[in-house]
Amino acid sequence: DLSLHLYSLYAEVEYCNGRFHNIYPTVKCIFAHAKVYRDKLRAYATLIKALGAQYKLKEATDMCFGVLSQLGVQRQSSLPDTSAVLRDLMALKSSLENLSDADLLNSREMVDSDMVAAMGFLQPLLLYNFLSNREELLTIVFHMLYLTLKYGICEESCCCLASLSVILCHMNDYDASERIGQLAILLLDKFQYRKYISF
Repeated sequence: DLSLHLYSLYAEVEYCNGRFHNIYPTVKCIFAHAKVYRDKLRAYATLIKALGAQYKLKEATDMCFGVLSQLGVQRQSSLPDTSAVLRDLMALKSSLENLSDADLLNSREMVDSDMVAAMGFLQPLLLYNFLSNREELLTIVFHMLYLTLKYGICEESCCCLASLSVILCHMNDYDASERIGQLAILLLDKFQYRKYISF
């Protein structure tokens, strides 16, 4: 309702102004009065960004995964075997490499509201994991690619493609890295996702 919307806006303004101490009581009020979980998502997004800005990366990461579990994207109880995740990533990479520009541009857009929201919370996890221990980076990229291929493209799809391009570059797979990077830029240009232009 209007009051929750105004409180969410206020929390965002305080985040932009760097007054993080004002965010916590504001989102606490939102959480107490929200009728459904979806009403809390905007407040959670602001709180997670505030934690990240203060370099409280573990808290931000744990909160992101908590929200994701409510949206149907589960965190594994233990770190997955790296070789298994790489194998799955390479399978997705092959699917993406075979996409023409036209195929990508004509891909359906993601309409499942829970999955769209989940991608929005997976995106900051990419950054926080990259800045910290990177133990779950491959898994996060895999989740985002899987959701993109299963449910359709969204704003954050260009971020996971760009991240995969970096991973492939580190693996010396330069041709694949270039192709996946081109696909990321293609999405960025087509849909004008300017907030991710630096990603």
